[in-house]
Amino acid sequence: MERLNVKHKFGDFALLYGAFVIYSFSSLCSKYAALQKFMSPKFILFTCGLVGFLALYALVWQQVLRRFTLVTAMSSKGVVVILSLLWSVLFFSEAVTAMNLVGAALIIVGIWVVSRDG
Repeated sequence: MERLNVKHKFGDFALLYGAFVIYSFSSLCSKYAALQKFMSPKFILFTCGLVGFLALYALVWQQVLRRFTLVTAMSSKGVVVILSLLWSVLFFSEAVTAMNLVGAALIIVGIWVVSRDG
């Protein structure tokens, strides 16, 4: 169901980007699980967290699709790359390179261009 010329409220965008934050937490749990010994209690805990975040994301995503066109919602999903970059610095002390920043800037510009038209 395509919606044209729809004005979105702040809450719509909060839901959209909140869904992406939830989704990015699943990748955070995935990396933590990968760092654990297979089938250890921490591995199971992080794997359950991964599945839980993905289930919550699926529910929220359905609500997002009621408010946005699929094109706008999916094109905005690039923000997950930026969140993953942030999580890698905050939680794993990984370095950010100039190319990472250039890539993040390109993603932001792309999201802006698509959101402006959609």
